[in-house]
Amino acid sequence: MSGDDADATGKGFDEVMDALRSDEVVAHVEAQNINSTVRLNYNDHGTQHIGIVRNHALSMLELMRDDVPLGVEDHDLDMGYEEAKVVVACGATLHDVGHLVHRDEHTKFSVVLADDILDDVLSGYPTRERIALKSDVLHTIYCHHSGNEPLTPEAGVVRVADALDMTRGRSRLPYDEGQRSIHTVSSQAIEDVEVKDGSDEFDVPVLVEIHMTNSAGVYQIDSLLKSKLSGSGIEDYVRIVAINEGQDDIVGRIEL
Repeated sequence: MSGDDADATGKGFDEVMDALRSDEVVAHVEAQNINSTVRLNYNDHGTQHIGIVRNHALSMLELMRDDVPLGVEDHDLDMGYEEAKVVVACGATLHDVGHLVHRDEHTKFSVVLADDILDDVLSGYPTRERIALKSDVLHTIYCHHSGNEPLTPEAGVVRVADALDMTRGRSRLPYDEGQRSIHTVSSQAIEDVEVKDGSDEFDVPVLVEIHMTNSAGVYQIDSLLKSKLSGSGIEDYVRIVAINEGQDDIVGRIEL
């Protein structure tokens, strides 16, 4: 949809973001976290996780916009980067809403629940654009887990961004509380995650730079981030660099 069309319908990225911050959507995100954190004693899948994933995903999309044909362009509806942002923002916000039902098979539940929520979030777009956007958002949600092949860059960035919520205390990998293992040490080793321009250093659009306090953080990166990047469809556009700022004997800068 062109900018003129967005203005004519009163809908665009900013309006979609307002809709994603509505009481209805926020209530879903807060409720989905109960099964995850309270009942399963798993990691956070609430508003903080969603914000981290959405910000990283939109940053990656921005860096890739001149290098990668966008999925929304396949619909032949004069849609481009602004609409791709809508897809990524919606997908990142609603990708875990299936936790309302259960952690198990939450990807499928997320698609079903998001289908209804998106009718309100995307209201105001002309019918064909709305359905096209909705289909791409649902595809993004379904593909955020490894094993479901992303067919668009928008789905790829949401999948990879989901793994970037890995800083200290926010491991996406489960671990046994009170026990010292590679899981627990690794989960505490990631100090910061940055999404940066990788064109100068690596001749790719996206550099994911991860700062660690212990080399055990590599386990977190290998077990989660690299597995999500593999098969994402955006592997050729992303490089991962881990910087070890601790005192153990591993080399300080690792290209993964």
